[in-house]
Amino acid sequence: MSSIAVLGEERNILGFKPFGVDVYLFNESGKNPEEWFSEILKENYELIIITESIAEKVSEQIDELWEKELPVVLTIRGLGETTSSSFERLRRLVIKAIGADLFKES
Repeated sequence: MSSIAVLGEERNILGFKPFGVDVYLFNESGKNPEEWFSEILKENYELIIITESIAEKVSEQIDELWEKELPVVLTIRGLGETTSSSFERLRRLVIKAIGADLFKES
């Protein structure tokens, strides 16, 4: 098992599979997003990369993880997604890691 998981819709994440990470495809007609994400968390990944659209559905769970050292949850934009939530989460991760806001405009 890899220490990295990638979560999202098939069209957005299949490209990660050749890199040896564990890929979890989200199916709208399957389990509810919270249960699905909880099951993945039980696998004790160190890094979870998740598409914005799925991250928005499990945002409360992601926020709870914020206080923990691991796993690190990195949100990425999927194809055609335009919200700024992935940028804001990345910004918060950088501030947490180094204590400075590198994205702050002068």
